Amino acid sequence: MMKELWLLAGLAGLALSAPAHAGGNDTVPADAVAADVAEWRDWLFATHPQPGFSMDVDTVNAGFDAVIDGLEGDYTRREAWLALSPLNPLFNDGHVAIRLPQEAYEADLAHGSSAFTLPVRLADGRLTVAGTIAADSAIAPGETILAINGSDTRTLVAQALRRTHGDTPGLRAHLVETRFPQYLWALTGSAPSWTVTLEAPGGQRREVTLDPAVDRATTASSNWNLAFRDAAAILTLNTFAPTVETEFKAFIDQAFAEIAARGSEILIVDISANGGGAHMLSDHLLAYLTTQRHTPLSAVTARITEQNQALIPGSQIGDVMSMPFARWVEPPAELANRFTGRTAFLVGAGTYSQAIVLAATVQDFGIAPVAGPGTQGRANSTGQVQLHRLTHTGLEVAAPIYVFIRPSGDTSSAPVIPDIPLEGPRETQIDALIAHLREAATEAD
Repeated sequence: MMKELWLLAGLAGLALSAPAHAGGNDTVPADAVAADVAEWRDWLFATHPQPGFSMDVDTVNAGFDAVIDGLEGDYTRREAWLALSPLNPLFNDGHVAIRLPQEAYEADLAHGSSAFTLPVRLADGRLTVAGTIAADSAIAPGETILAINGSDTRTLVAQALRRTHGDTPGLRAHLVETRFPQYLWALTGSAPSWTVTLEAPGGQRREVTLDPAVDRATTASSNWNLAFRDAAAILTLNTFAPTVETEFKAFIDQAFAEIAARGSEILIVDISANGGGAHMLSDHLLAYLTTQRHTPLSAVTARITEQNQALIPGSQIGDVMSMPFARWVEPPAELANRFTGRTAFLVGAGTYSQAIVLAATVQDFGIAPVAGPGTQGRANSTGQVQLHRLTHTGLEVAAPIYVFIRPSGDTSSAPVIPDIPLEGPRETQIDALIAHLREAATEAD
């Protein structure tokens, strides 16, 4: 029974998929938006199995009341999101949110609005040009972006952070950084072009109107990648999305065949930008790294829904049940191309959901050390995110029906703390991690 319960509990990642219905510029009055807020509150507390796991319930309820009291006039869907989304940080969970109206953003782009294409980095409220800027752009990495279409970027960033979901301020900053074009649109609306005020490290200032053909990131990030540095293999896995399970497993099979053919003695599994997905994919990966029996969790708290009621005899819809639970995985005793060298997992602010579960599993069972700055999400995670569309605004809200406890049984709200702490850019971390693993191998010999 519990195996089937786990299969229903694949952890959702951070991606905000587009709702099913288009938005548009129609408006709804304040009393209709207020009704949606009340609907959202009722649905959230009837869905989440343990709201106090991440949020202060009294603070959240006060926030709901304050939002309702502040509503006046008429609202488009984008404006309604701006009014309601200051509740997002109060939930302290990447799986609880009122979601950006992505379909309205895409509709604006389809009707001639310009996309903001400049890749950015965010630190201490300061927005800079990311190192991924295309080489043919006249804009240089590291330049500070002072203003966009005349709006001060520190103000824009502060407004975005006030409306972003996520476990911690660090995770919220990561989401604003990686989804900045959508947040910029939500805050300022559509624009035919974007002009940025830049400041070079030397203090020189200039204005540039973005050319989407050149002022862009070098390439779009791929789901997976395998690279080599001498005898070290770097396996980058940016998603465990169940929709690409077949392709993922084929890639992993081929990757470990190539790692074996190269005779690699060191393997870094980079999940620093992996927002999560389903355990079937990470289980397939772990089969190539260990023969050790392992479980990704030790206990679960579940809200009983129509989806899982039949799996728990005697339960009633709406009940909340907490129980010890382990989903033991038995890797095959023999597997071609299983890696037996030194392995480490690289995590970061972008590691979330099932990727955090994986990092906690390899750490708790000693399968491999975890390296990097650590995660910004908690090691204990919520899962199986439910979506609900609000009646009047058409906005979507999200909440989980499971809370999972890591294999060690630690019930704290701590993140995954790295065994090998590393800071700096990704490439610097990888170089340092390779050197660390080589030194450890030399000492072992």
